[in-house]
Amino acid sequence: GARKQATIVLTMNKIVLFGAVLALVLLVCHAQDEEAAKLAAVASAQPASEVIFFEPFREGWISRWKNSSDSKYDGVWYDAEDYTLTPGDHGLKMGSAGRLHAIAAPIEGGLRVADKTLVVQYEVKALNGVGCDGSYLKLLQEDAGRDLAKFDNDARYTIMFGPDRCGSTDKVHFILQHQNPVSKKWEEKHATSTPGNILNDRLTHLYTLVIRPDNSFEILVDLESRKSGSLLKDLDPPINPEKEIDDPEDKKPADWVDEAEIDDPDATKPADWDEDAPEFIEDEDAEKPSGWLDDEPMTVNDPSAKAPSDWDEEEDGEWEAPIIANPKCKSAPGCGQWKPPTIRNPAYKGKWYPPKVPNPKYKGEWKPRRIENKDWFEDLEPHKMFPMSAVGFELLTVSGDIVFDNLLISSSEDTAKNFARETWKIRYEAEVAKQRGASGTIMESITAAATGLKDGIMDLYDEQPLVVLSLAVVFAVVLVTFIFVCLAGEGKPETPIITAKKTDAPQPDDAAPETDEQETKEGEEEVDGEITTAGARQ
Repeated sequence: GARKQATIVLTMNKIVLFGAVLALVLLVCHAQDEEAAKLAAVASAQPASEVIFFEPFREGWISRWKNSSDSKYDGVWYDAEDYTLTPGDHGLKMGSAGRLHAIAAPIEGGLRVADKTLVVQYEVKALNGVGCDGSYLKLLQEDAGRDLAKFDNDARYTIMFGPDRCGSTDKVHFILQHQNPVSKKWEEKHATSTPGNILNDRLTHLYTLVIRPDNSFEILVDLESRKSGSLLKDLDPPINPEKEIDDPEDKKPADWVDEAEIDDPDATKPADWDEDAPEFIEDEDAEKPSGWLDDEPMTVNDPSAKAPSDWDEEEDGEWEAPIIANPKCKSAPGCGQWKPPTIRNPAYKGKWYPPKVPNPKYKGEWKPRRIENKDWFEDLEPHKMFPMSAVGFELLTVSGDIVFDNLLISSSEDTAKNFARETWKIRYEAEVAKQRGASGTIMESITAAATGLKDGIMDLYDEQPLVVLSLAVVFAVVLVTFIFVCLAGEGKPETPIITAKKTDAPQPDDAAPETDEQETKEGEEEVDGEITTAGARQ
């Protein structure tokens, strides 16, 4: 009857629940397979076109980069493998905390910006967060790039770009070095109001600089625009100097009066002005509250306290009870000597000063005369920057273990954006999900549902054992299917050896004599992931 029908309905509900849990497990498994496939593809992705320089730090990259031979750069660079969730991924790790590091690589054919867009993009991951750490790169000028072993802080660069934090500095730098064609002096032009550093979350972040032929520039962080401006308007100091400047030889005359007002010489202090009157006085109208205990102190020795049993006055001195608030004062308006409160003195005027009057000798604010700026020039196309020949990192790290990856210089914004979506975005989303524990939450929900299902099946077995046995057969078939689907692609995929496109080989002018090349090959080795290049300090 009714009881049998209710049992059948209960059984069907549990079968539906069982199927839903299995479907959820299969969907999670499939999603994990898709995510693993996307992450695996990141390590072999290539930018599509219009590539000027690309360094993904894959096989053979160590031979293209050279450590500075300057002894002060004793920080060690490492080949960081699997530093992210991407299997087989490599990066350049600045590994020595509290040390200076310097390393650079040539740009094959050099880099000359004429009437095309310039895009500089790279990834940074601070494994230990950041304290006082630089993470910016430099695009070195032609002369500086001829001998990368001499790369140091004085090496002339055209662009410096990237995050930096130390002391009061906490920003993403964009600095353009520009030469005055008249005086031949170089000046650093700093972008104003740039975004702050966000590397402390220990995730991989993407930094992009775009400079366009219309002299506009843009700084993007994680594919989001964080600063837009003009090379002609938003750099400090500006690209173009003033036509006229203050005459450095002009001096203010000794008799020049630039005080617009003076004390009135005819004013006198009023006779009733008392400078000695106090600002606050006791309130003469105040009365002592009724019940005030004048003879009771605010604190007393605790009468209930006793000396410890092991107290020895000869060794420990005379024992004194601890001080506590006087309990008698709790029920009274106050204890001790009563004093009336203070109020502001109505007769107080303070120190007298004479009023100000216009200065009859005032000549106005003095300014040096303006003269023609002999170094004046006008550059209306600062986007046509000085040619560059190498990419370098010259940095101090206090925290250590900062990894750089996927350095890309391109003339196409779309190429850089699409490549970032195929690499950085996939890696970043996986890191965020792991950091938030998203996958753990899903599996916990599945476990809870499976536990509830098990309890329900045990209850059903007590009532309908044949139904449960039939379900067990169905479960076995589905389980086999589940294992086949989920585990078939779980093994590590066979990855071919990928040779990155060599767009950054040394220029012909930079070639070293044959003996030096042989010495470099002999001295170049990799020990436990540490990069050691001939000429670098070991």
